[in-house]
Amino acid sequence: MGDTITTTPDAALAVFRVNFALQGQVVDILGQFLPELNVLPRNRAYDTIMDDLGLLSRCFAVFRREPERFRSILIDDRKRPVTDDSTPLSCGRSLSEVIAMVVRTAAKRFFRRTLPTTPRPTETRSPADELYEAIRAYLLYEWQVPLVPTYAGMEPSLVRRIGARLLEAREAASLARLIADPDAPLANGATASMAGASESDRAAVSSTTLHPKRKHPMTAHPAEILCENQERLRPEAFTPVFLDPEVRATVPNPDNIRAIADILRTVGSVSALALVEGLGLRKDQLAVMLLVAHDCIGTIVFGRLFGTRADPELLDRILVRARLHGIGPDSGVIECAIFMRSVFARFGHRSRRGH
Repeated sequence: MGDTITTTPDAALAVFRVNFALQGQVVDILGQFLPELNVLPRNRAYDTIMDDLGLLSRCFAVFRREPERFRSILIDDRKRPVTDDSTPLSCGRSLSEVIAMVVRTAAKRFFRRTLPTTPRPTETRSPADELYEAIRAYLLYEWQVPLVPTYAGMEPSLVRRIGARLLEAREAASLARLIADPDAPLANGATASMAGASESDRAAVSSTTLHPKRKHPMTAHPAEILCENQERLRPEAFTPVFLDPEVRATVPNPDNIRAIADILRTVGSVSALALVEGLGLRKDQLAVMLLVAHDCIGTIVFGRLFGTRADPELLDRILVRARLHGIGPDSGVIECAIFMRSVFARFGHRSRRGH
């Protein structure tokens, strides 16, 4: 399908299984409702769908309208029915992950058809691939398929500037407004971004939202996550978190427990408690946000921001921005990951910077 989540053997097998199902059973079922698919050879039907955004949108509509027709496919590895978007299917991926993979593949194909595919003289990647890399993390939902042509007209720098707010523009008109004025207030009246907030706005947000009066029942408890001397995080407290498929799909290298522990062990109590108490974070959210931040900015900068000598002012800026984006104890881990990547987007991915 042209898009993967990781490069591990298990991930490659999962992608193969997803592709096999999409190109076989799924296409056969869709053909019952979309006659144009029946006139195509099976091996061409999949590519036809992925190359036609309108047809892909209609396929998603059939899938949502006729869920019973897909019950034989929506099962887990023990052949039990799966009725939600987050439980892993027999292919090894959840439905939400499969949808994201399909949307990303369709978007990448569209970008490569409509944008130059030859790198500029001073660059190593083509405009199509550069845009895809910038927007990939935000291609998650089927409602984004009709917006792909509009995404194709965006500069990668603008995508990085807008970040996760792309997911708030669900219609072409609202996306056009966001592109025209990235710092405009959100539709719900929230402040658009830290760049557009005044000092008084920041102070107001800081004083009223960074320290919630009521503690959420799922918020991490300091005594549980900090080591005995209360100076750093205790990595062992987070071990159960990495059994969660959603967390595993969101963080880099989820099987490398030793590396994860080494990263979490460097996090100082001041920064950890600022995130937990300021946003009411659960343990899984805290782990995801920290590991994604480390993946974005590398060990040295991460240590300066989240280590034992963390800068309170920088932490406060992150907290304010998180609250403005609605990050809290009820947020999904993928929302937390997208938010952190948007915060550190200007750093680029550390694996491409040689850190």
